[in-house]
Amino acid sequence: MKEKLTGLLQSIWKPLVAVFFAVICSWLLLTAFGYPANEAFVSLWDATFGNLRVFGNTLNKACPLLFTGIAVAIGNRGSVFNIGAEGQFIMGCTAATWVGITFTYMPGILLMILMVLAGALAGAAWAFIPGLLKTKFSISEIITTIMFNYIALQLVGYLVRNPMRDLSQAEPQSYTIAEQGFMPYLIAKTKLHPGFLFGCIAAVVIFILLFKTYFGYEVRAVGYNSTAAKYGGINVSRTMISTMLISGALAGMGGAFEVAGSAHYLYEKISNGYGYTAIAVAILANNNPIGVILSSLLFGFLASGSTAMQRNIGVSSSFADIVQGIIIIFVAVAAVSRVKKKRTAPARPGKKPVLKEAKQ
Repeated sequence: MKEKLTGLLQSIWKPLVAVFFAVICSWLLLTAFGYPANEAFVSLWDATFGNLRVFGNTLNKACPLLFTGIAVAIGNRGSVFNIGAEGQFIMGCTAATWVGITFTYMPGILLMILMVLAGALAGAAWAFIPGLLKTKFSISEIITTIMFNYIALQLVGYLVRNPMRDLSQAEPQSYTIAEQGFMPYLIAKTKLHPGFLFGCIAAVVIFILLFKTYFGYEVRAVGYNSTAAKYGGINVSRTMISTMLISGALAGMGGAFEVAGSAHYLYEKISNGYGYTAIAVAILANNNPIGVILSSLLFGFLASGSTAMQRNIGVSSSFADIVQGIIIIFVAVAAVSRVKKKRTAPARPGKKPVLKEAKQ
């Protein structure tokens, strides 16, 4: 128990230090550009923790980042660098919307479940081809997933302008999903829906899958050294594709919850770059699904607070992006220091390891 606690503290202290230094640097930047830094951070705090209503809305903003962050994290663990969480999220939104406007006769709970399942399947399908191209033809998944992001964007643009367009609206958007498909709000006067809770459950499940099961051992072994894993008897291609499918399904589920919980219809900019921000979320969490919960909250707080700082202090809304970039720089420095340390192969669960597992 003591060793596990020590390992947990060692895995989180560097990201915490990175966040601390990012806050200091941000404070200095605000001061250098003539903004009242203290008032800016007070506005940031009030916009995220001021009362239950703003806190609920902040959790809602963190929900898409939670799902896409877990998706990127499990991909990184398995050496499939899923840059396509953005496209998979969008396809999850698209599939969930289609279900919501097609099966209007279904009762609410069944419709919600079907929308989430459709989103997961769409996200997994969108991730399958890049995974297959990587394993069969050694085509970089970074390139293919980025291309699939653009395909998803263009596809949504076509759908909301043509077959799915609600002509009663001035701006291109789909029809609204059936009202019984709207997820209930957990806090009055907020848009906080059960999606965030399901995201936390998904994080715990993926953590157990990665670190307490044989499949998780295979994923981490492939991510550590695919050649050694292959000679160790692991089917590398099957593991990579399975990892990609799970990653895509998680991102697609995030899209489904966004439609059922917040948006209720499809439009072109339904994703505010969630799939790309998820890369930073996963990096900050050291690709640990439990850590993604905290890092997604941090980026959700920044998203909410940047609007408040712009309104109250006049700080540019892009300041949140600057803070995110500073955090990533410090975390990257911490990651380089970890890579320089001697690493050993992960141990099979349930068996005494021959070599001590590398620090997570």
